[in-house]
Amino acid sequence: MHTPRGESQSGGGKRYSLKLYRPKIGVGPKTWMALSVIFWVPIVGLAAVLFFFFKSIVYEETLGSINIHLKGAEGVFSERRQVVESLAAEAAGRQEVRSALAGRDEAALRSVLLELGKRNPFIDIWAFVDDKQRVVARRSGASGDIMRLGDTIPNAITQGDVTSSVELVSTEFLARESRELTERIKDKTAIAQFVVAPVRGGDKVIGALVAGMVLSGDPWLGNAVYERYGIELALFAGEPPEYSFLHATASLPRSTWVIGQPIPEKLNFEISLGRPFSGIVTVDGRENLVAFEPLKDSRNRIIGALGVSMPAKEIEGLVLRTIAKGVAIAALLGLVIAAVVTFFIHADITRPMKLLVEAMEAFGRGEIDISVDLKTGDEFETLGSGFNVMAQGIQRREERLKKHNEVAKLLMSTLNLQELLERILDIVVEVTDSQLGIIYLCENEGGEAVLSPRVRYGTASELKTLKIDSGYPGRAARDMRTFIVATPEGAEAELMELGFAKVTPREVAYIPLSYQEKLLGVLVVGSSGRYSEDEVQLFDYLASQISIALDNAIMHQQIQELSITDALTGLYNRRYLNKRLGEEWARSLRHKEPLSIFLSDVDNFKSVNDTYGHDRGDEVLKHIAATIKKCVRKEDIAARYGGEEFVIVLPDTKGEDARVFAERVAAAVKEHKFEWMGRGVTMSIGIACLPEVKVDSYDDLVQAADQAMYRAKVTGKDRVVVKGADGDDA
Repeated sequence: MHTPRGESQSGGGKRYSLKLYRPKIGVGPKTWMALSVIFWVPIVGLAAVLFFFFKSIVYEETLGSINIHLKGAEGVFSERRQVVESLAAEAAGRQEVRSALAGRDEAALRSVLLELGKRNPFIDIWAFVDDKQRVVARRSGASGDIMRLGDTIPNAITQGDVTSSVELVSTEFLARESRELTERIKDKTAIAQFVVAPVRGGDKVIGALVAGMVLSGDPWLGNAVYERYGIELALFAGEPPEYSFLHATASLPRSTWVIGQPIPEKLNFEISLGRPFSGIVTVDGRENLVAFEPLKDSRNRIIGALGVSMPAKEIEGLVLRTIAKGVAIAALLGLVIAAVVTFFIHADITRPMKLLVEAMEAFGRGEIDISVDLKTGDEFETLGSGFNVMAQGIQRREERLKKHNEVAKLLMSTLNLQELLERILDIVVEVTDSQLGIIYLCENEGGEAVLSPRVRYGTASELKTLKIDSGYPGRAARDMRTFIVATPEGAEAELMELGFAKVTPREVAYIPLSYQEKLLGVLVVGSSGRYSEDEVQLFDYLASQISIALDNAIMHQQIQELSITDALTGLYNRRYLNKRLGEEWARSLRHKEPLSIFLSDVDNFKSVNDTYGHDRGDEVLKHIAATIKKCVRKEDIAARYGGEEFVIVLPDTKGEDARVFAERVAAAVKEHKFEWMGRGVTMSIGIACLPEVKVDSYDDLVQAADQAMYRAKVTGKDRVVVKGADGDDA
């Protein structure tokens, strides 16, 4: 404990003295004891615990997690099969399918298969077989051979139920469906999932619909598991198991598994016995933590294994990083504690009065942003607290004046609406000493004025859009006046985070923002205390300043939007398209990424205008634009090219992917029936992709897409044509 500092005369001068009633221990011994006890003991103890126990625990927990992920991978493995079972059962139950199979109408059955294949591109094999397993129809046109898939087809025909299995098939089997399937097979056999749905003719089964998904060389399963669980998948297939090779995994740049890789010997031993395996295997000299289950075909034969893995190196790295982090945290904590202890020791041997006098002198010189921290446990601490209260009061007034100036400067600081709203809310909350803040903007939604929450502070994560006369904000907007509500209840009581407790504000102010009698929005601020008279008067000043800045920013945003968008459709205009297309062309060349151009024209659009009028034609264009907006990605650029033509720039998109996208857009447009016309409209679409098409500029790429669109027009309309890499339409 400190005694008050005395003052006495000695030798014609003043002498200040301070006596501390504490054990007489020097600063050196105190510091040594603090550093030894607080710093070194915890560091050494924690490091020992981490090094001896942490690694084994992490390995054990990781293996448990991998086994759980294996169950998840098996679920992903079954997801598509379950979808295909439903599709196949529905198709096999159609009346036209039954009639066609009973009459062995190959053309009709093939038409059904082509339709199914177009709607479900992830299914590689479609075929109809009779009750003797003889192929009646394939999409490729091949028929007459016996399709053998173990016991899958016989079981479906004899039991009359949808059956499924995983089977090994030859490349000759795949070639009958499509030569393209054999190109991704590294061996003479492939592994595939099959679903067989029986087709009934009266009370008997007359045949079946066979659907198959080739898993070999397809990264879909591996990618899906990696994206969902962050773990690698490996699918081995072969008969017997010791001749199994890797057929599918994720398309990762540094994957553990490589297509064609033989099954590890340690893993093969357990799988060949029909037992699951969980543990560590070595792949290319690297240890991996794995979990595998054997795969069996319809005859219960082991034909491979499905599993997941994680490199052991990652686990070891995690252990080392965690240990290093723990030691670093402990060291930092020890140093902080030691510094705090040292600080208090230093405070015990320094002169509190000198600190306070220096603070007062600095404050007298105009340095008002200052405070003192006296922890002496006596009157000096009380005096220091009083000084701080005085200084903080003056600082708050200075800050408020400063913030007033900052609000005024916002009129010239930015025209970006979102940035302006965020900066306004920060300043308002700070100036008014509020713990809650919301700015609603008045916007048009479906022809009706609504209040949309744009920025918030200290509120719940979700805020609803309000009508003009809905709730307290709507009331402020309707009456165009500020009012303060004490302890709002129900839906209007926004919770605020104060430390670790959530409390309801004691007062909330609702302040309309308007400029020249035009409602711009509503400012909401809430406080855990009561607003002072000065703060209430400040609301009107803030509202007027904020409204001017908001009106300027809103007008600027509207002008910007009008300059780059098409007034009728809301899509980008041709001028903006040319600018962005040039940027995407340069980016595509720089990063060697594909770039596709989608160019469409509405079929028979002139007849729509001539028959129903230009207003109806505009309705068609608006519908197409709305459909395009729903289909495009965030990075795509959709624009009205002119008249009834639309262009979509598809960055990092290959030609075939662009075709799939275009077919989806065309189908969505065609699906909508206009009541006044009694039907929908169709589009002819041309696709050109760099580098598949060899061109020298983005204008040439657009021209190539235009040629492809013309090809679609002259070959029947309502179709998608992709410009070939050799200059011919593909």
